Amino acid sequence: MRRITVSLPDDLADQVKRAAGGERRVSSYVAAALEDYSEREDLEQLLASWNAENPVPMEIRRQVQGELDAVGLADRAGRDDRMAG
Repeated sequence: MRRITVSLPDDLADQVKRAAGGERRVSSYVAAALEDYSEREDLEQLLASWNAENPVPMEIRRQVQGELDAVGLADRAGRDDRMAG
């Protein structure tokens, strides 16, 4: 385990403390959040690589996006098409 110092805007620091359940839990909360972020980034890189080698036809992309939209699973992060290469 290694200790580092990170500077955050006051509002964000307060939000993290609340979400973590108190100041003593901030380190484990931030570590878990960064681990989750790293896993998502790795997955996005894997999917992008796979798509470069095996492109998904536009018709299939539209069909999948429509099905995701229909069940309320459209991308909420603002990235409209994760399958696009």
